[in-house]
Amino acid sequence: MTDPYRVLGVPPTADDEAIRAAYLAAIRAHPPERDRQRFEQVRAAYEAIASEDARLAHELFDTSLPGAAEVLDLVGTDFQPRRPDLQRLRRVLGAT
Repeated sequence: MTDPYRVLGVPPTADDEAIRAAYLAAIRAHPPERDRQRFEQVRAAYEAIASEDARLAHELFDTSLPGAAEVLDLVGTDFQPRRPDLQRLRRVLGAT
């Protein structure tokens, strides 16, 4: 699954109201009649982080692998094809 915060366009520190407002705006922009796949993606993202308990469960138990775009975002814009140093590798893998 992609990052639900990125799908909804909210920061990881967003509260329930901000997440709900972003969800409602996203489903208005992408109704199921026009773009069923995007609507389902927005709905799944909202369900993953809708409440504080859901956000905690997502943070603790989400084991989905990042996509190529997410990895490139984590690596940064200064990416050069070369052997990564240990610090960069730890940052990309989330073991800071």
